[in-house]
Amino acid sequence: MNIPPHEIGFDFDGVVADTFRLFVSLAKENYGVLIEYDDITHYEFLKAIDIDEQIAGEIVAQLTYHPHELELKPMKGAKDVLTTLAGLSPLQLVTARPVDEPVRLWFARHVPQIREPDIRIVATKENTAKLEVLQNLEVKYFVEDRLDTCYQLAQAGITPIIFEQPWNKEEHPFKVVRSWDEISALIQWNGAL
Repeated sequence: MNIPPHEIGFDFDGVVADTFRLFVSLAKENYGVLIEYDDITHYEFLKAIDIDEQIAGEIVAQLTYHPHELELKPMKGAKDVLTTLAGLSPLQLVTARPVDEPVRLWFARHVPQIREPDIRIVATKENTAKLEVLQNLEVKYFVEDRLDTCYQLAQAGITPIIFEQPWNKEEHPFKVVRSWDEISALIQWNGAL
């Protein structure tokens, strides 16, 4: 692949931000619940791990509405690649989160080099709503961690790139990346690196 910077978009949780590792950490630190990250083998994580639904809901609410106040780290290498990319074309993030403001605040804290005009963040509230947004943004490639979304995008002509996680290791036809170095290698930088 040789993806032009303006044609690629990214999911936030599990791709840009290491959200699920922080979920595991918060479960242990705040609730005494021991979960192994690699045990999260289903996107609907309550089907894969043993945790009280109320506790899970409290942690998810913290991660959803206050990620900028938590130690939610960028995925290794994401900061550098996204900063370089934002210098070439506005970043395009499409997330199934219910609101975008916490993600904006997270970027201001963790990747302050990226200015507000250089990033588009759209919160769709549902995974199934990403397709229309991506089409409107003219995104042709989308880095995602949810397989169901990848199938939906592929049927509509958008090329999904799956960011490998424990919950998406089943067999599928999509390009897999395991790091931001691998994402970087897919982008047409034209000497920007």
